[in-house]
Amino acid sequence: MKKNPPNALRNGKPPRLHLFLGAGGVGKTTLSAGFALALAQRGHHVGLMSIDPAKRLQGALGLSELPEIGARLDLPNCPGSVRASVLHIGESLKRWVNEAGLSQAAQERLYENELFRALAERLATATDTFAAVRMAEWPEREEGLTDLVVDTAPGIHAIDFLSKPEKLSAFLDGKLIEWLKWFAQENNTQAGLLQRVVKGGARRILDGLAELGGQRFMLHFAEFLILLDQVFARMMTRLDFAAHWLRSAETHCYVVTSVRYDAVQVAWELSKTLKSLKMKPGQVVINRAFPEALRTDPSFEETLRTMRQQEDDSFFANYLDNFIIVQRRVQEQLSHAAQSVLTLPVAEHLDAHSALRLEDLASLGHRILEHTGDR
Repeated sequence: MKKNPPNALRNGKPPRLHLFLGAGGVGKTTLSAGFALALAQRGHHVGLMSIDPAKRLQGALGLSELPEIGARLDLPNCPGSVRASVLHIGESLKRWVNEAGLSQAAQERLYENELFRALAERLATATDTFAAVRMAEWPEREEGLTDLVVDTAPGIHAIDFLSKPEKLSAFLDGKLIEWLKWFAQENNTQAGLLQRVVKGGARRILDGLAELGGQRFMLHFAEFLILLDQVFARMMTRLDFAAHWLRSAETHCYVVTSVRYDAVQVAWELSKTLKSLKMKPGQVVINRAFPEALRTDPSFEETLRTMRQQEDDSFFANYLDNFIIVQRRVQEQLSHAAQSVLTLPVAEHLDAHSALRLEDLASLGHRILEHTGDR
């Protein structure tokens, strides 16, 4: 399968990629949205993509819905811009088919193909598989894009997203795929004797495979590959670009956690995975932490002592004591696995649906930028 150089590489330096990873419920989506807004306030033109199947990004931005192709956020008096999107693999596949220039008849045959319907409508695992393809499409479609912020799926599923470009590329470019496409082509009367003999043998091989998966399945699979040949060619180009983009020295990974041992374990595993994949070490962000300034305030210590002496308030005082102890342990543990560790205190007003909400989100993003020294 012929692969052309990715557009983003042909046209010069690609946008900077920012990946947010972490366990579910740690505020990863909120921080990725805030980070994108902060970049826009600094004059960047930002793409914001969520591959989280729970579709939390709409809620983080206070929107009722986000289209697959993306929508530009209304940011008055902002020198930059943000275009946000939620991955919907079925809609993406149909759009890619339409953009590949297939005839109307070919598109109808493809949409009726059982494999295509399964991939587009029912296979939830395809989300991680095709996330890298959709990610690599952004620089092609968005002229002037300076940054792409990606909110990954929660937990260790993000590992699949990071490793899928090479796996899917190898599959699409494999000899079996080329053989199946050749076999499923209509009989060529001009074919030589050797080709007819080989194809006759291929029929017997296919009959054997049909005993395992069903002959109808194999033929549907081959037809599926032929109809999607042009789409796959473009996917291969994007996968090549995604594989290099993920491992670029300019790519930043932010591993988000909270003061929860299960979330810390996921953050630890993700940090190790980044190293094993030869990616840049991640910045760990401990979200919803106890404010450092308040913790060192003498008046707060005095308040805690008073609370411990009062029966009604002693439970809350003990809870704060334990929370602070655990937070210190988490910081120490993660400092050994990450490039740096940032603690973000609990932010107010983020659940209020008002104009202030986006400003609060952006303030969290600015904290991350200032800590990491990102541009």
